[in-house]
Amino acid sequence: MRNKSPSFYGGISFRLAVIGIVLAFVVSFVMSSFQVYIDYKAQSRQLDILIDQVVEVATPPAARAVHTLDEELALEVASGLLSYDSIDNVAIRDERGDTLAQVKRQTPIAHTNNWLSRVIAGESFVHTSPLRVEEFEQSGSLVFSVDKGQALASFYERSEVSLLVGAVRNLILVLFLFIAFYFILTKPLVRLSQEINAIDPDRPGVNRLTPLESHRGDELGTVISSVNQLLDVVELSLAKRRAIELALRKSEEHLRQIVDSLPVLIGARNLDGYYLFANRMLANTLGYSAEQMHQMPVKQLLSRSTQDVDALLHNDRRVICDGEEIDLEEEGFIAADGSQRFLQTHMMPLDYYDEKVCLIVSVDVTERKKAQAKMEHMAHHDALTGLANRLQLVERLEHEATRARRHGYYGAVLFIDLDKFKNINDSLGHPVGDRVLQQVAARLQSAVRREDLVARLSGDEFVVVLTVLDRDIELAGLRAGEISEKIRKLVSAPVHCQEMELRVSCSVGIAIYPDKDNGVHELLRYADTAMYQVKEKGRDAIEFFNQEMANKVSRQLVMEGDLHHAIELEQFELYYQPKLNVQTGELVGAEALLRWHHPDKGAISPMEFIPVLEASGLILQVGQWVIEQACLQLECWGKLGLWRPGMRLSVNISPRQFRRQRFADDVVATLARFELPPDSLDMEVTEGIVIQHVDETIETMTALQNHGVSFSLDDFGTGYSSISYLKRLPVSSLKIDKSFVGDITVDRSDRVLVETIITMGRLLDLELVAEGVEHEEQLDILKEYGCQFYQGYYCSPAVNADAFRFFLDRGAQ
Repeated sequence: MRNKSPSFYGGISFRLAVIGIVLAFVVSFVMSSFQVYIDYKAQSRQLDILIDQVVEVATPPAARAVHTLDEELALEVASGLLSYDSIDNVAIRDERGDTLAQVKRQTPIAHTNNWLSRVIAGESFVHTSPLRVEEFEQSGSLVFSVDKGQALASFYERSEVSLLVGAVRNLILVLFLFIAFYFILTKPLVRLSQEINAIDPDRPGVNRLTPLESHRGDELGTVISSVNQLLDVVELSLAKRRAIELALRKSEEHLRQIVDSLPVLIGARNLDGYYLFANRMLANTLGYSAEQMHQMPVKQLLSRSTQDVDALLHNDRRVICDGEEIDLEEEGFIAADGSQRFLQTHMMPLDYYDEKVCLIVSVDVTERKKAQAKMEHMAHHDALTGLANRLQLVERLEHEATRARRHGYYGAVLFIDLDKFKNINDSLGHPVGDRVLQQVAARLQSAVRREDLVARLSGDEFVVVLTVLDRDIELAGLRAGEISEKIRKLVSAPVHCQEMELRVSCSVGIAIYPDKDNGVHELLRYADTAMYQVKEKGRDAIEFFNQEMANKVSRQLVMEGDLHHAIELEQFELYYQPKLNVQTGELVGAEALLRWHHPDKGAISPMEFIPVLEASGLILQVGQWVIEQACLQLECWGKLGLWRPGMRLSVNISPRQFRRQRFADDVVATLARFELPPDSLDMEVTEGIVIQHVDETIETMTALQNHGVSFSLDDFGTGYSSISYLKRLPVSSLKIDKSFVGDITVDRSDRVLVETIITMGRLLDLELVAEGVEHEEQLDILKEYGCQFYQGYYCSPAVNADAFRFFLDRGAQ
């Protein structure tokens, strides 16, 4: 709001004039008074001299008159004193105070200065002078009154003129000062005030103060110039401020847009429990507008959203009053749409304008929590069937075993494997197999109680943990057997999938817990061992784990440890069994056989340690070692000239070794490291290897055949013998299993089978090798049927490399 122009009486000139007049009068009065005072003192001294002279003249006659009591003389003296205009009453008294003579002026002299005399000296005063005679003491007194107004009349007249002249002079001076102040200062200041009042505060640069020619070089001109410069500076500052404010508004708007666009809930609450700020995400989540949130207390806003508003307000007080920062890892929250949310909140103090508030930044972690829950579920459950996985199985079984041991009851672990399930996957595809697994999982869950656990380990293997069966182990075993049989029947029921009726059976191994101090993994292994016993007996049955199985498992574990040491300490050795021509007896090659010489137990049969190598996976490492040792020996015999062209050394390849992805590449790399006689290495594979993934098998065999490796089909006739795949396989020979050769002399069926195999091999242009020939009668029959080669104890058992050199030397001769 602009200021109004000041009135004349409120102006500087009027106030200066008033002050000037007052000061002038005061100064003039003080100076005049001082001058009057000095003059008064001078007149007072002259009056005193006059009185002294009167006393000096009148005292002698008055004294004589008193002394002589001469009243006439006394009257004469008193009358004489009235001749002085300033004396108006005279009395002469004797020593006793009696008046001897007294004279008083009858008509007082009028004068015009009574007021001034009364102010300065008073109207009159009485003077008393003692009367003495030289030889006597005081004898009387002369008393007379003096009229100061009359005595100082000339002084008063001068003083009045002086005071009046001073007052008039000062008045004229003040008037001139007033006029001068008005034109020199007041009038320019009034115009300057009007111009300043006319300046627009929002646009100070539009109007300027008009310079005064008469004041160009004085202070007022400097003030006008400075004010104009100040207006320029203010105009520039305002322009900069407007630009800054515009930028700040834009920045604030952008920040507000950013804050409103953030996928987090941001708000600021004060100590009174009101939201001073809320972004769009928070407002939308609560179902209110930002304006509504400013007007409603938190207790009303969040009454449906949080369970404990008082705790929330308590946290606000901690942040605002104590300056703490609080992190809430997870808090439940109900959105306006009624959905359950989970927030991760950080609370911190913030100076918001003129008060301290609590800034709340919350991130919606609902999806992350769901993802974590899903991940946790996935971590403990099988993705296909929804059953517990191995991790949850181990945790739950540990808990149940501990609880059973503490409370003295028994439970059971059922290890379930589907029989020939691989045929469904291979023939109908994995989607159908997955559907079958889901149906089996549902049946297993329906067969047990809610407190029992059903888990899927891998592939077609399931485990059921039965809890709290009975306190008697025999009754608990009986109950476990009943449930297992129920499961077996349920699993064996037809599965309808894609208009097909599929049937699967299962083998169930049962282990009772708790069993001594055995852990979870031992229990699973025991149940697994019992299940494999079912597999060996023909499948589709149940089997309890017994002590013999435990001893067998224990022996296998001990042997597995010994096999690790055997590899590290190089306890393995290759033995070689000669392979001879049936007709001529000529040496045509050998079969390399793995032998293990234990330092304490001596020679261990391959029938014992080969299955353990297979089960433990050590067969991969040992199988590669066998190939390398065979190649090394062939290289040595070749350089010595003992390995003649056409001879072949056969090595056995395990199914697990053959199916390894880099098998062919590793064999080729091994062949490249040695200088072997041409076409000297032969690999014996079983029918179990070739019947699975025939195309991949043929590809691997062909790749190795291109590097001079030949293949023999070992134990032919004991497995899934089929001419349909035999004609496709790149094999060069068939090996007749010794189980057929052993009874060939006494069993007509074996003779028919052997004759059939030999005939079929010759028709397919394959070499025939008979294993396990121990008698001459067996050799004669083989010779009669047309078998080309044989090996067995009739010629020689497998011997070490040094002993086999005898056969090589004899063959060379």
